[in-house]
Amino acid sequence: MAWRKVIEACMEDVKHHFDDIQQAIEFGCYIQPDNYFVSYIFATDSQLETARQSGLTEQINSYHREQLIKSHYPIEGIKDCTFASQEECDREFGGNWYYYFK
Repeated sequence: MAWRKVIEACMEDVKHHFDDIQQAIEFGCYIQPDNYFVSYIFATDSQLETARQSGLTEQINSYHREQLIKSHYPIEGIKDCTFASQEECDREFGGNWYYYFK
């Protein structure tokens, strides 16, 4: 469970650092640090597309990885984060993130 706390702290830090992020979602197994992923969620498809075009998603990804490294998360478990929009999840999966990522 120690790795879970590192992931949760990282997600909170990233959300506070980048105002455009509406929420963060993580899935995975914390017994093995390489079996997780984090997705940062924008409110709308338009906001997500603007973030991609402006390079904001790359900045968020770099910051996310830096925070995990600073927290001594095992290097083999550090991956790029993903991005999604609440609007798409609502439209395609009735707001159910489990089915969105499945």
